Amino acid sequence: MPKRTKKTQAQRNAELHKAVADQVIAAMENSGSDWLKPWAVPANQQPTSMSTGKAYRGINWLILGMERAANGYGSNQWATYKQWFKMGGGVDEWTTVRGKKRRKVITPSKYNVKAGETGTQIVYFENLPIEDKETGETKIIPFMRTYYVFNADQVSGYVDTSGNDLPDAPVYSDPKALVETVDQFANATGITIKNADKASAFYSPHTDFVNMPEASQFVSAESYAATLLHELTHATGHKSRLNRNLKNKFGTKDYAYEELIAELGAAMLCGSLSICPEPREDHAKYLNGWMERLTETPQLIFKAAAAANKAATYLENDVQQTEVKEAA
Repeated sequence: MPKRTKKTQAQRNAELHKAVADQVIAAMENSGSDWLKPWAVPANQQPTSMSTGKAYRGINWLILGMERAANGYGSNQWATYKQWFKMGGGVDEWTTVRGKKRRKVITPSKYNVKAGETGTQIVYFENLPIEDKETGETKIIPFMRTYYVFNADQVSGYVDTSGNDLPDAPVYSDPKALVETVDQFANATGITIKNADKASAFYSPHTDFVNMPEASQFVSAESYAATLLHELTHATGHKSRLNRNLKNKFGTKDYAYEELIAELGAAMLCGSLSICPEPREDHAKYLNGWMERLTETPQLIFKAAAAANKAATYLENDVQQTEVKEAA
């Protein structure tokens, strides 16, 4: 029998990067430029950690969103096997028998992961201080840990009532109300928005402004909102804000990467504003570039999700600060 080779952390990370990238690529192939729509759910339905009560962000937002859509889970709540066990009142202890650690359940739990259910692997980045042996300086190295979580639908004995205490997500039956919502958000960011060229939507990093056609020129209010949020995400890359590389020529790999960040950021912001995103018609041409980059470098989906999360948070914080000033 061949001896099993223990995988290094780098090998495990590479496998996870590829698995997630493959899942994203499959979604792009199946849904085209509409690939993000199923996962940009309203703010009160974002994938949420049962242990912290907070919504997942970044790559975990994307992983759990894909998993929920693929399996049709009705709940947005997730926890590890051990967390479900303890939340259900379960008590256990580990004992050593003949040199081997064995788990003994003292009090059974009311909540139990159903037999045969498979957990979803997500990640946690921990900053570890590493001392440089040559210089003696301490460097902070991000270290990726992985663990598995289970959706509430995979757990017996638990009924998800979290939605009972949450306000209903806004329903924008009036397109004007939706446009007003996203315009108010955009104006509160402090980023200059112009209607200089009514034939196209773009962000100009040289003069630092977002150009938008009129909302009435779009096929729907949702399409207008998603486009404006996409361009605002680009604007966060300006050197005075988050300082991403925006000097990319159309058709290059770096250009496709920045477009992926903007697409993810727009979807995250649409979720925060409870807007169902609609992709821009011209985004179909980016798909091949995105898929090519993710195939070549699977870890880019993790970097793009982190950058998009940072951009969305930056814009949301700007809006919150503006609201506080106006309230004062």
